[in-house]
Amino acid sequence: NIEVFGASSSGEIINDEVHEESIVVMLLDISRDKYQLKVFDGNEKTSYQVGQSVAEWAETVYDNPAFMVMSAGIRADGEQIVRGIIHTMGRQVPLFGGLAGDDLRMQETFVFSATEILANGIIALIFDRHAIDMQGIAVSGWKGIGTTKTVTKAEGNIVYRIDDEPALSMYNKYLDIGDDPMRAAEYPLLLIRDDSSIVLKGALVINDDKSIVFAGTVPEGSKVRFSMAPGPEIIDHVIEQITEFSKQNPRSSAIVIFSCKARHLALGPDVEDEISAVQKLWQVPMVGFFSYGEIGPGSQGRCDFHGYTLVPVLINVK
Repeated sequence: NIEVFGASSSGEIINDEVHEESIVVMLLDISRDKYQLKVFDGNEKTSYQVGQSVAEWAETVYDNPAFMVMSAGIRADGEQIVRGIIHTMGRQVPLFGGLAGDDLRMQETFVFSATEILANGIIALIFDRHAIDMQGIAVSGWKGIGTTKTVTKAEGNIVYRIDDEPALSMYNKYLDIGDDPMRAAEYPLLLIRDDSSIVLKGALVINDDKSIVFAGTVPEGSKVRFSMAPGPEIIDHVIEQITEFSKQNPRSSAIVIFSCKARHLALGPDVEDEISAVQKLWQVPMVGFFSYGEIGPGSQGRCDFHGYTLVPVLINVK
């Protein structure tokens, strides 16, 4: 007689340990009137519409909700999920989560409750912020390389042409990835927004027409650069930023952590160093997984959909 908030993954995190092909579980004893959980089928709906449904439901439950969402579906657009929730709420709200994984098979991902399993949709957990709050931050460390380019043809999260060349051809012109989406994922697009903020977009699927499906919207006309992991200093960057965050948010009852699978690939066994650093800062139970995209606020405080980030989510019982 418990609620279940779960997702398939690409590696699992518990406290200061990283595992693969396993199940990790955290048990939370919370009064039923302080949280609600619901699944939302994504079939025949856009990612924006599913996000919209989550927000419309939440508004009927609490006047001031905090959100944690996980999404299934290889072609789900995490950015549109975020936009659907934020635009419908009409304001910034605490919103965290990630895209489910499937151990890099890139075939099918799942989210599940105690009674339902969805291969396309969202599971949403909301807290009444009068009793329970969430804080967190998305940090990366990836660096831009090469010149700025323009996305000249795109639709949603599918990029067809960059600087008037097929997206895959542009990647191969500079990075020689062949037609391997895993190689493309090592060099995400660093998207430069009009307000100068940046967000990373990782490749998920390479189509036969040389277009590339990314884990989030890449608007036509966007200015982008390729990016890469500069090396072990990524860990130092992350630990420094999260340490500063912990000084502003020293208290937590538990932590749920979303980390991009690309971090695991780039850092190898060293990824445990940044995971254990997070656990040591708060020294509370922590559970999480390696995802295909993360949701949380960046350094400017605005909630966004990211790739290549580490997002620790502090759950605070007031």
